Amino acid sequence: MPKNRVSLSNWLEPPHNRWAFQNVSAILPTVQIVNNSGEITHLPKASTDISNVTFAAADGSPTTWAKHLRESFCDAVCVIHNGQIVDEQYFNGMHEQSRHLLMSVTKSVTSAALGVAVGRGLLSPSSLVTDIAPEFCGTSLDGCTVRHLIDMTAGTDFVENYDLYENPESDVPLIEYERQAGFRPLGNRPTVGVLKHFSTYEMARPHGEVFDYRSPLTNIVARILEIVQGISFHEILSRDIWTAFGMEHRAEISVDALGFPIAEAGMCCTVRDLARFGLAYLNDGVIDGKAVLPTQWVRDTQAGDEIARSCYLKYLDSLFGTGVEGDDWNMYHNAFWIKEPGRQFSGLGIFGQYIWVHRPTRTVIARFSTYPSAAPTMLSAETIRGFNAVAQALN
Repeated sequence: MPKNRVSLSNWLEPPHNRWAFQNVSAILPTVQIVNNSGEITHLPKASTDISNVTFAAADGSPTTWAKHLRESFCDAVCVIHNGQIVDEQYFNGMHEQSRHLLMSVTKSVTSAALGVAVGRGLLSPSSLVTDIAPEFCGTSLDGCTVRHLIDMTAGTDFVENYDLYENPESDVPLIEYERQAGFRPLGNRPTVGVLKHFSTYEMARPHGEVFDYRSPLTNIVARILEIVQGISFHEILSRDIWTAFGMEHRAEISVDALGFPIAEAGMCCTVRDLARFGLAYLNDGVIDGKAVLPTQWVRDTQAGDEIARSCYLKYLDSLFGTGVEGDDWNMYHNAFWIKEPGRQFSGLGIFGQYIWVHRPTRTVIARFSTYPSAAPTMLSAETIRGFNAVAQALN
């Protein structure tokens, strides 16, 4: 272990996360995700100086792209414009082959694997979860569809409040879930794993009624993908994402004590491979001239739909009151946050992980960070402003 004594008890906390997010396999059990073909998608480089692109910092003062990256706990960034890498930078000891924790951008990768399976006719977004996985009969997933899972509109009762990170010794469901996921010490608690733990959750409301962000739902998506394909989830990712997309470097995903992959937050990969992933969503499922995702799935993800929008508006109403403008996002759909339907959307992970896609300017930005808190609103908004400023400067 490093000199700062990073451990399972503190690796999610700053400043320990600065080292831990690049060294997850030294802290958690992981399994590999590999490109089995060895064929790598070519990413040409056309370096462009965007260091002086200017936008508003969190405090309202002007900042530049270079200053922002230095001061916003960025670990790595890769900017692609018109299919070429125009800016690629590494900080905090990272380099081209360094893997970094994706946190909830893992959900977006899981969604891509779901899209592949849907395209093959193995299941449908309207499929009932319990028809595929009878093991969840009698749980909060009775009557739940795959769409409810991937859009976070299932009625399962689970509170995901990152303010709870301030009290990691509490027994609230989020912290207890992370113990079963292997993200925190179990202590003397029994090991049941994330799937059995999920089965203890009650119902909060009817399925499909409102958006409510709950990470454990995405693990159920991974489980049903295992069932319909007869192989483990990390093997699915190796075959359908890492090999199909022509990824350059090995990735990994953490597993719970029973060996089940943490499909909602446990992936680690290089920033360049994450950028490749974003390219497929920019190009309607095509990367380097090869179809890797069903076009219909990608276009549906880009645009969202009225149901997802309605569910998201109900969520905002519950937070801010009816008719009050709440935040900058339009909806959550297929494990992506949609800012402008059909134009701008992003996979997001706590502590500052992004795969951001801006279709009008043909720009993709992959970024890894170790923010000093899980979800700093002002810093996150500054980061998105920076992405937009860079995209407009490149256009």
